[in-house]
Amino acid sequence: MTVYRVLTAIALVSGLSSCIADDLSEIGRVFNTPTPNEAARDALDPYDPNKRREGVVLLSTATFGGAAPYMKLYRDYTDHDPDPLVKAAAITALGRHGTPDDAELIAPWLSMEQSSHQHVRWCAALALQRLHNASVVPDLIRSLTDAREVSEVHEAVCVALGQYPEDRVVQGLLASLDARQLSVSAAAGESMHLLTGQNWGTDASAWSEWYRGALADGKPFQTQLDYLYPTYSRDKVWWEHVAFWMDQHWEVPQSPAGLQPSGRRTTWGDSPEGDG
Repeated sequence: MTVYRVLTAIALVSGLSSCIADDLSEIGRVFNTPTPNEAARDALDPYDPNKRREGVVLLSTATFGGAAPYMKLYRDYTDHDPDPLVKAAAITALGRHGTPDDAELIAPWLSMEQSSHQHVRWCAALALQRLHNASVVPDLIRSLTDAREVSEVHEAVCVALGQYPEDRVVQGLLASLDARQLSVSAAAGESMHLLTGQNWGTDASAWSEWYRGALADGKPFQTQLDYLYPTYSRDKVWWEHVAFWMDQHWEVPQSPAGLQPSGRRTTWGDSPEGDG
């Protein structure tokens, strides 16, 4: 028992030391944030893809990140940078600051033939949640129905499709309700909920029955809800409470660029059960 307690204590101390080291490393990164000029210089580094990626991330998350020269950079890197992580950062930047036309630049990178790098395809799907352009729906559906694709990409594509009230979209989502990965079927059900105002969860049979009746009536999207792209937030870590002057503001869900909200409900999952 004594040896066990000693080993347990060592493990706890080791784990705590690791956590503290990680937090101190994060603090160091915050207090050593590059200046805008340094970020722009790194983003243009022709030799170091890590610097290009970090520069693009810093520029795109800044308040001035949507300025015309930076948009030109994001578009160029989306099309031409050979490093997949730089390309993924540029795609993410376009999703944040781009126009509906940029969706057409991003959509091809959903294809496994276009990019073998999973992170690029995932970032493309996430970016298309923020840009509304019906011309990319075929690209989204092709990605969704590609059996080789990973569940993370399928889930993000299901979310992106929630802004397009079209029969071909519904057919793709209905098929995804039977996905083996719960995250994918749940995302498909949530997008069906947004498109129709109904709430049958992940019950593919109930959704199919309701949709057939709604199609017969000619009003499958009459009670569609407003689509808001999802955003990321987290609780503060301990040192962020100490550094009270560094107030963090997280993004709130919004309508994609190019999509005008109708004024209907915009929350996720708050409607009553389907009335089919």
